[in-house]
Amino acid sequence: MIKLENTVAYTAEEAAVMLNRAISTVRTYIRSGKLRAHKVGRTYYITEKTLTEFITGERPQRKEEK
Repeated sequence: MIKLENTVAYTAEEAAVMLNRAISTVRTYIRSGKLRAHKVGRTYYITEKTLTEFITGERPQRKEEK
């Protein structure tokens, strides 16, 4: 887990434990776009907000593209 200002982010491995899923499953979710993550170097980070949205099934609203 890392903290950046007011944001908490978890590694894919930490998210897998929280979701009770295999790390390979979490990486599949990320690659398919089902779970949003940011890649820094070789490590994926998932924000706490994104993880909560994934667990509750909420979909974030996207900005309209012009």
